[in-house]
Amino acid sequence: MAYLTGEARAQLDAFKAVTVRHEHLTRVDEQLSLWVEEHTDATHVLLCGPGGVGKSRVLAVVAERFAREELDRFMVPILLLEPIPPDQGPYLRLDYYWQIINALKGHLLVKELLGNVAHLMDAPKATRSKLGAIDWLKVRGVAEQALIRARVKAVFVDEGHRLMQGDGSHSVDEQLEWLKSLSNRTNVLHVLAGPYALFGFRNTSGQLARRGRDIHFARYHVEDKEERIAFVAALNYLLGRVPLDVDLNALLLRWRWFAEGCVGCIGILKDWLVDAVAATLVQRGTSLTEEILTRTIPHPARRVSLEVEAHAGEHKVALHDSESVKQFQALLKKPAKAANGKTEPTSGNLSGAPSAGQADEIAKSASATLPMPQVSPKPSKPRMGQRAPERDPVGETAASSVRKVIGCTFTEEIPVTLAQMEEVEVSRFECPTCLAVRDIKPRGDHVKFPSHPKRTTSIPNQGLCWVKRESVWRLSK
Repeated sequence: MAYLTGEARAQLDAFKAVTVRHEHLTRVDEQLSLWVEEHTDATHVLLCGPGGVGKSRVLAVVAERFAREELDRFMVPILLLEPIPPDQGPYLRLDYYWQIINALKGHLLVKELLGNVAHLMDAPKATRSKLGAIDWLKVRGVAEQALIRARVKAVFVDEGHRLMQGDGSHSVDEQLEWLKSLSNRTNVLHVLAGPYALFGFRNTSGQLARRGRDIHFARYHVEDKEERIAFVAALNYLLGRVPLDVDLNALLLRWRWFAEGCVGCIGILKDWLVDAVAATLVQRGTSLTEEILTRTIPHPARRVSLEVEAHAGEHKVALHDSESVKQFQALLKKPAKAANGKTEPTSGNLSGAPSAGQADEIAKSASATLPMPQVSPKPSKPRMGQRAPERDPVGETAASSVRKVIGCTFTEEIPVTLAQMEEVEVSRFECPTCLAVRDIKPRGDHVKFPSHPKRTTSIPNQGLCWVKRESVWRLSK
């Protein structure tokens, strides 16, 4: 049985502890640190990005630096938590209070608070949801006082989408309002890091948008020159710290292969190198070879899943940003001018505020971008004996009924690349609206679902094809 010697284990652990200060991580680090130090009225930050990009690492880096630089031993600048996946029942708000109290229970000023809730803290998780309102308030009060006494600046929540899901009885707005109330009472910023699912929780209302911040931790796209330089610099940093003999120049020439293997995510790149180093050390090797790297590269199916999820999330972010700019520009369209060429004066309004006439023009221009709901008129009750409104049949069409073909509304671009289709040899796509299946020939690098009649049958589709599940395109039978 192959195993690592003590020296090999120490070398591997030292390499696993290496943190790459690459460009994207530095940018997120600086922005997050600024908001922790001074978050004004902000109550929460949503940090989203693809899996393996380095979200957990940047949380740990910022938390460790704040703790290292803090001279007051009675102050805990940042609390780093991860919502525990439920064993029985959903993740409750009470679990969040429990984790906060448990993380600060060793603090000198917090120990005296534990006596009020010791019996509740020891209760089995399955029975927590059955606690009364008074018990809930006691635990919340102790959690809030613990944050205040330890002078916590921020709570970092890794896998924060679990916290937003809650127990299923609260909406997203209610969960954010709950975090806002905690922040208002303790002056603590809550930073939630997770996948692109968190992106849908931002700007759900004007009030929450004012109190919230968001950061997109993007991966590297080596087609862009600046992105490519930053990625190669991160690759060079990691290869230079591998505890083995490395032909650095030869491996750096394969930068595109490394970028494809890790789908542009530095966290995945490091995991790949850790696997390669471990495999080499187990075999008592002394050099990092391309053969070992090829054997330990992430499986193609895994890379397809990561690429599709990252591409869909990036498309969602870009589309949302562009549409928001269009809508905002429509609402802030230049004010109308009078016949003499001068801007119409506003009566009783602040300088620059639209008048009543200008507001109508803004509403008209915004309606082109922001579709208004269509309201059907209320039908009136016909008089006794009155015919229902319908067209009388004329000529030959009276004998035969004409069936109208209804077209499906889904004709969007699909975030699946030609390389992914060729790799799995599948070009069949299922419409997420009507479930019709079409064999699509991509034009260039773009795949777009063609116009098609709406499927009317309910017979299940057969064979392997690309399907859309929870905003992500995946292969499925």
